[in-house]
Amino acid sequence: MYGLSTSFTAMAELQHHADQTSLPSTTSNISHHLTSLLLVTRGGSQPMPQIEQTVDSIYIKSAVGYFNNLRVPAAVLMSIIMKEMFALQTVPNEGMRSWDHEHGIDKSKRWRTLRYTYLLLMVLAFSLETNTIFVATQVLTSLATAQVNKPPDLPLGVEADKVGGIFNRRKEVPQSMVDFLITNYEFEYATVRFHFVTGLMSFTIAQALRVRYALRKYSDLSISGMCCLLTVASGMLTYTNANTITYGGYSNLLRRQFQLSYNFIKTRIRSGPMSFVTAILAFLSLVYAVIGYFSPEFAYFEIDLEEEKKTNKRTR
Repeated sequence: MYGLSTSFTAMAELQHHADQTSLPSTTSNISHHLTSLLLVTRGGSQPMPQIEQTVDSIYIKSAVGYFNNLRVPAAVLMSIIMKEMFALQTVPNEGMRSWDHEHGIDKSKRWRTLRYTYLLLMVLAFSLETNTIFVATQVLTSLATAQVNKPPDLPLGVEADKVGGIFNRRKEVPQSMVDFLITNYEFEYATVRFHFVTGLMSFTIAQALRVRYALRKYSDLSISGMCCLLTVASGMLTYTNANTITYGGYSNLLRRQFQLSYNFIKTRIRSGPMSFVTAILAFLSLVYAVIGYFSPEFAYFEIDLEEEKKTNKRTR
């Protein structure tokens, strides 16, 4: 009886406060708390599941905003990359063409390497930003349905905690939006963060190479512009290492994203051939990138240069 009288006393005080403020939102919240308090007093349903559900709904709304804030700039950056991807592969104008021929730029291995490196960096940035948009869009659909899907069968020896992403669902109440995402959508969270930042840095480095090539006629200015953009790229990496939440730096974020991707593909191998195809294509991309870096196929440029020199000697 003492607990019941205390509850009704609290109800009276809250109602008096609501009459003084006359705010509809406050009255609604007070009515909700009064209902919960009355149910507890009468031994009815407990409010804790409702609190957990309310917390999840708040974090879901925040997560929707977070993924949208990554998806929109990624889409803008991807459209810029599509337009400028092959900028250095076009034939220069007549004045620059004669200058390149006079100074040996058109047959230089270093300048050809710079042009193709620019193209490859833009391809990498385009791929990463495209995947950022795709993953963010898919996880937004999952957040809208407020459902967490699990794979039909996990291979033996693979624990749910190591799969990450939408395959891992714990029952603890999250303490923040980041905690909520790591608990329920770690694969998607780590993927969009890593791919967006890496794509942005690849784009910045590519633009530094473009400035170096576009102002090649003015060596000092071209080096100054290139160093300016490289400063921005290194500054982004420095800031990421200093302020990367939950992972402790860019390298740890990369390592965690690779681990989650590996576990994601491994758990889906039995579901169909696309996981296997994805793994093979990713492996071939890395292998041929390493081969092309250590042994670029630029020998024919030197052969063409020697043949051109012989032809010039004959004409003289």
